[in-house]
Amino acid sequence: MIGILGLGNIGKIIADDLGKTYKGKVVYIVRNKDSVKELAKKYNATIRYGDVTKPHTLINSLKGLKVVIHAVHHEYNVNIMKACLKTGTHYLDLGGLYHYTKKQIKLDKNFRKAKLTAILGIGAAPGITNMLAKYGSEQFDDIKNIEILLGSEDLSTYKQKPPIAISYSIQTILQEFTQKPAVFKNGKTVFLEPLTGRKEYTFPDPVGMKKPQYTIHSEIATLPYTLKAKNVSFRIAFDDEFVDTIITLKRLGFLTDKEIKIKENKINVRRMMIEVLKRLPEPVPEKLHQYEIIRVIMEGTKEGRYKQITLDARVEGLNETIDKDTAVPASIAAQMIDKGEIVAAGAWPPESILPKEEFFKELAKRKICIYMNEQRIN
Repeated sequence: MIGILGLGNIGKIIADDLGKTYKGKVVYIVRNKDSVKELAKKYNATIRYGDVTKPHTLINSLKGLKVVIHAVHHEYNVNIMKACLKTGTHYLDLGGLYHYTKKQIKLDKNFRKAKLTAILGIGAAPGITNMLAKYGSEQFDDIKNIEILLGSEDLSTYKQKPPIAISYSIQTILQEFTQKPAVFKNGKTVFLEPLTGRKEYTFPDPVGMKKPQYTIHSEIATLPYTLKAKNVSFRIAFDDEFVDTIITLKRLGFLTDKEIKIKENKINVRRMMIEVLKRLPEPVPEKLHQYEIIRVIMEGTKEGRYKQITLDARVEGLNETIDKDTAVPASIAAQMIDKGEIVAAGAWPPESILPKEEFFKELAKRKICIYMNEQRIN
């Protein structure tokens, strides 16, 4: 029995993938049962009440589940892992920013002792990024550089365009714009200023030229150690207009994590801004067509000679969003645990526990294509 904790945009795509590919029982864990009644009816799923801010309800909702996919915000990762230890539930999440992943790894001994599996960051990035790097690592005796780049292009037409194009959790995006990004450089983790490294890079068509920037990401917390790489970096590209808007909000002080007093009320400025942005009108697509490239460039040596390879996950969304690349990896990994194909106890990053060939085959079924040096491998 597989549970999904949180049925927001990504959680619903996970539910859709499980509904189409998994033959076992699925449980939706939400605060508002009415919000997923139609979806549950469509896929014959069970609904349970659970609130990540109320531990007793969370523990009750996890009882009896073999594995749970955590699709709520990453600030709850550690608490949910601890709840899984109490209920004997295997755990997966879509990733946390660097510092959260470091905290989660510390629970490895607890999961080993409980004979449970936790997979940390099995979405697109982290997740697919880690597995691309793992696949590429077999081409080297010694890895000097792992450079991760993400770029996307929205080719859709809209009846109503969004006031601001938000590609994933606005809460996470604001953290990425305000927290110092981690980069592993010459064997050490260093922290750069936000927005560092924003420069032109040309992806294959139809993405084309974008300006990826360093952001704080959890790949840096694991890949340098699991693959013994000397340098690891992560950059993601946002549209110029979006970047300018976020920078303006930052300069005006709307992203500060401080409280202000308005009459008799204390309000956290950043939380207020997040709530405002969440309430903006949803886009109304006329024809949905999106494209994303998740790219990993690796350099090193093989038999004493310099070598470089480029690995891509290419994701096209025709009448669907490219958000499937964040959602379906968790569905795939949860089903592998449920079938007994993944049994190693502990808290693991994806590259250390997922069978890469089988994982890539499952991605291919969802039309997520993997390339190495422009040659498709799945």
